Amino acid sequence: MTASKRSGRSRFVAWLPWMLCLSATTSVLGCDPDDAAHARADEAPDDRLATHRVASAAATPEGLAYLEAVAAVHDDADGQSSAEGRAAALRRGLALPVPAGLAEAEVLRLELAARLAETLASHPEGVPAAIDLLAPMVAPERSLPLDRASARALVTLGDLAVAAGDDALAAGSYARAIRVMSSLRQELER
Repeated sequence: MTASKRSGRSRFVAWLPWMLCLSATTSVLGCDPDDAAHARADEAPDDRLATHRVASAAATPEGLAYLEAVAAVHDDADGQSSAEGRAAALRRGLALPVPAGLAEAEVLRLELAARLAETLASHPEGVPAAIDLLAPMVAPERSLPLDRASARALVTLGDLAVAAGDDALAAGSYARAIRVMSSLRQELER
């Protein structure tokens, strides 16, 4: 090694502690303690999951009418040319009164909510509203139906959280979706 190479390395090594100190100081000064997204990024993902099987209910006229109304809502949403029209149709579907004893309604409502959240998120300003809609429906404290609709809703929430910069919510939602899908696979293998 030549003397000039050694002196260059010596200068670098001599400046290294100062550069590290400056880098750490800049990082600390750049932090905003009031930044909610930054605070959430430091949280551990909440991947708690409780599921339940959806038992098919006996067919009733009210239950069949509800199923037909939800199918009509999806058809109406499919026929809309604008995101606003699709969102309005899906909101009407979520507003439908659920007949007593119709266990399948929970799955249908999750499908409507996931689709509405995806529609709202087609515009960046709709992401917070979509999270506000979907997060309570699939909150870790709630037991979710063991169904693809739960997995779809969790993946949608994870995608929304990524768009909002909420890493903890995204990781928790994706982890829970994977567990739902794994449970579904195990059910099929039985």
